[in-house]
Amino acid sequence: MPTSPEPRLLLVLGDQLSHRYITETLEAMPGTDTVLMVESADFVRRQPYHAKKIVLVWSAMRHFAAELRSAGFTVEYIRQEENRAFAETVVETARARNANTVAFVRPREAKTRRALLALLTDAELIAAESPDPFWYTAPDAFAGWLQKRTVPKMEDYYRDVRKKNGILMRGSLPEGGEWNFDKLNRKPFGKKHTPVMPFRAEPDAVTREAMDTVRAMTETFGLYGSVDDFASPVCRADAEAALVFFTLNLLKDFGAYEDAMTTRDDYGFHSLLSIAMNLSLISPQECIAAAINAYESGAVPLNSVEGFVRQIIGWREFMYHMGETFPGDYQTTNTLSHTHPLPTWYWTGDTKMRCMRHVIRRVLENAYSHHIERLMVVGNFALLYGANPHELNRWFWSLYLDAYEWVVTPNVVGMSQFADGGWVATKPYVSSGAYINRMSDYCGECAYDPKESVGETACPFTTLYWAFLIEHETDPLSRRMTQNLWGLEKKTATEREGITARKTILLQMVEDL
Repeated sequence: MPTSPEPRLLLVLGDQLSHRYITETLEAMPGTDTVLMVESADFVRRQPYHAKKIVLVWSAMRHFAAELRSAGFTVEYIRQEENRAFAETVVETARARNANTVAFVRPREAKTRRALLALLTDAELIAAESPDPFWYTAPDAFAGWLQKRTVPKMEDYYRDVRKKNGILMRGSLPEGGEWNFDKLNRKPFGKKHTPVMPFRAEPDAVTREAMDTVRAMTETFGLYGSVDDFASPVCRADAEAALVFFTLNLLKDFGAYEDAMTTRDDYGFHSLLSIAMNLSLISPQECIAAAINAYESGAVPLNSVEGFVRQIIGWREFMYHMGETFPGDYQTTNTLSHTHPLPTWYWTGDTKMRCMRHVIRRVLENAYSHHIERLMVVGNFALLYGANPHELNRWFWSLYLDAYEWVVTPNVVGMSQFADGGWVATKPYVSSGAYINRMSDYCGECAYDPKESVGETACPFTTLYWAFLIEHETDPLSRRMTQNLWGLEKKTATEREGITARKTILLQMVEDL
């Protein structure tokens, strides 16, 4: 007589809400295995978050648990009001279910994985970890890829993944004969640009309950923003609908305008799919396949699809792996020794700099801004000003719907703030006000002039940009900024002195900018 399978506890974290994980990766057995999901109160207490972010995670988790129950799975779901500690809950539930094995998909956050493995070892429970199928390259395989390179570059990884997986390839050659169409993807919005309303997933009863819960706790936990007008995908069906909406309505214009910014449009042609993707409601592979299908049908141009694919393989996956393999400690690294606190207006948007005011207020309202606003506005100012990179990292992590430590830290501490010494970025991403003026309409009615670097009306970005170049002109960092330094060579000694003096004033009056 065959023996019954041993019961297992299947642990599902808040960003692992994929049915594929349950049925295929973990091979869950209804009636035998128990799925455990925990709304961690520690998550909310760790730091103040945007209210919409808490709604997103809890609503998505509750929807997923309900779907699993409908599919016949036994689900142990711990709500935040039960105020149970995550670690004790895992061990207690395993014991109560007579499960000696705790199975889970490899967590994306390294410290979560370390803590979980240590917990199960101490509790004498078997840890059955499965690889995450949503990565094109497994972490161990990436480590092997890394060992073969003196200088790891995103472009090399991006091309290798495309070749290996046949993504936008014609045999051994890239579709269209080019790997990169960035030169076509730098258009600013014209005056006739008409915003396209983004996809909305109107709140159902589950989401409205989560909104009410978070609304009631906003003051107690010091949450930012408001739950009002929440309309993000919280289930698989929402995510699929959002992907269809993007390919039909936005993708065709995404490429050309992916770096454009305007006061008249909060989202441009960006998909916002990172919100659902980073919860595992939809996979990167599905998103890329849908974009390629749209291209092959003739509905969208190649430059848009290539730009979208690059966002996923490069800025998402490559950055994750580089964060995992960083030889130092991403929680403390600070190569440039930047220690200035973030100005308080990062939390209010109350600044005369029109670009910063619009982007920050947009984030406080929507818990989102697109990648160029993150990198070349908010991040650019922080780097030029000399803000503590880890304080900026917490700012992003707290306020953005799609922000989790595994994706935020390498992008912010590494790419944006160059605090990892160039592990992920070939050079610091800095610019003067001229770039913002070229790619947006922010500067037109601003109190500051992007063309000026000295004087009371000089754009702080422009002053701090030239001051940054002056500061690093002769140190090792200069080798990475050759093109930037060409412009500095034209500055006279008097101009340099004026810029340095103006920087000193800006640092003293930063709260009043």
